[in-house]
This record gives sequence, C-alpha cells and structure tokens, in this order.
Amino acid sequence: MTHILTGNQRPEGPTAVTVGSFDGVHLGHRFLFDRLTQQARQQNLKSLVFTFDPHPLQVLRPEQPLKLLTTRREKEFLLAGLDLDYTYFQHFDKPFAALNGADFLRMLTRDFGMKYLLTGHDHRFGSDGMRRLDEIRHLGEQMGFKVQTADVFESEGKPVNSTRIRGLLSEGQIRAANRLLGYDYLLSGTVVHGSRFGRRIGFPTANIQPENDAKLIPPDGVYAVQSYIDGRLTSGVMNIGTRPTVNGKHRQIEIHFPGFEDDLYGRFLLTHTVDFIRAEQKFNSPEALARQIDRDIAQMREVLD
Repeated sequence: MTHILTGNQRPEGPTAVTVGSFDGVHLGHRFLFDRLTQQARQQNLKSLVFTFDPHPLQVLRPEQPLKLLTTRREKEFLLAGLDLDYTYFQHFDKPFAALNGADFLRMLTRDFGMKYLLTGHDHRFGSDGMRRLDEIRHLGEQMGFKVQTADVFESEGKPVNSTRIRGLLSEGQIRAANRLLGYDYLLSGTVVHGSRFGRRIGFPTANIQPENDAKLIPPDGVYAVQSYIDGRLTSGVMNIGTRPTVNGKHRQIEIHFPGFEDDLYGRFLLTHTVDFIRAEQKFNSPEALARQIDRDIAQMREVLD
C-alpha cells in the first residue's frame, strides 16, 4: 500500500520515480508502475509516483474543458491499493508550470532523492517540453540519476490511454472501458437531499453530488453498481438522467440499494459502475416505473452475480 505525500512531506531514502497525471490509474499506468517497482527493488530504491492536482490541462488550457476519469479522492483511493512505496501529489499552478525541464528534474533529484527515472513513451518535462532521451540522460549524468523509457502498453492492438477510455465511457461502453481501466469505473460523491419521489414509490435513492464538476459522467441511463458503505461493497441500481416520468429538469445521479434502509445523507460514497442496463425512459405512471425498477434490480443482480 502506497504512502500518500503532499506539501512538504518527502520520502525516506533514495527513490525510483515516474511522473505523470495518471488520470484513471488504468492498465497502461499500472504497467508503468509495475516496471517502476521492479527497478526500485533491483536498485534498492523506494518507488515514487509523482503526480499532479489539479490536472495540468485544467491550468494550462482552461478554455478546453477536460472530463476527468478520476477526481483527487478517487485517484488516492486507487493508488493507495497498489504496490508502491510513495505517491506525491504536486499542486499544479502557473508558477509550477513555468519550471523548465532541467529545473524540474533538478527539483526531483534534490527534494525527492531521485536516482532512477522511468518515463512514459510520450512524456514531456517542464515548460520547454523536454522529451529527448539523450538530453535527459545527459542531465542524469550531471545530477546523478539513471533514466529509462517504458514500452507502450497496448490492448487489441491499440495503446491504452486516458483519451481512449474517455471516449468509450462517453459512448456508454462501460464494459469495454472497465477492461482498459482494470477495475469498474468509479463515480463518487456526497449523498444530498432529493425530492424523495423514489421513497414514495418504494425505492428510496441516494442522490449523489459529484465532488468535482469536471468528472466524466456516463450517458443517461440505468446502471448496475457497487458502492462502499461502511467498508463493504453494497449492490445497487443507479439512474443518471433528468427523471422524465416526473418531468424532471436537472440531470441527477441516484442509486437505489435494495434492502438497505440506513440514512446516508452527508456521507461520501465511492461507487463502481459495473455495467449499463438500459436507457432512461419516460413511463406513463409511477406504478409502471416501479415495475420497471423491479426488473432493473433483477437484471442488476444477474450482472453482478
């Protein structure tokens, strides 16, 4: 389990480092992390993932809205479960972005004890976009670190990257996206008060307010999900949409947990989106909707079994 570092916290001892946004913490990233931990053990170093919050593109290109696969809290959750010694979250702002590649690598060497650097195949360092391996190796000789570049991780003949996964999720291809993520897509947030319509028809729901407006929300519809409640995975049916049966106006995320009665208001839920069940639709009556929810629950249980 990795130790999360922030602010002035620093690792103990010399390190093997990889750097990136790592949005999604997907199989391509995990391939890189596995290589990093392998090299760290061989060289008697501590493995360190150096990542950023917020995502650099949100600072450098605010006019181009970015849909995040992982919020800060979700990324911490995913990284904490990996076989890494340390993860450092660097606050990314314009002053930090102004560092050139050489100064950035010097900072990693001076402040984080970097003795080995593993780069992704397309990674650039600093405001000058340093990426040439011979240039980085030359700096490594001066500063005292070795450098290697990882191979590209592919699935079905294509690189696994965050852009590809965002595309699949935006199209509602949940299972395909989950295969590339290596886990079921996380959709987390705080439970807030709603209209209580679900409770009135016998299906109380937890209304989820995502913690970050930039979080990628899958298309409207009904999904089979599992949420962590009191440390246990609890199965549920999630609806994303405007609730046309009651003439809803605003897009909402609601989860019904069959058989669960406890109060969840104000609690933060981490939810795995396992599979798409059906598109959202308008029903002629609340009773017709209730009958469909019963069918959705049956299908959810079949999916999760």
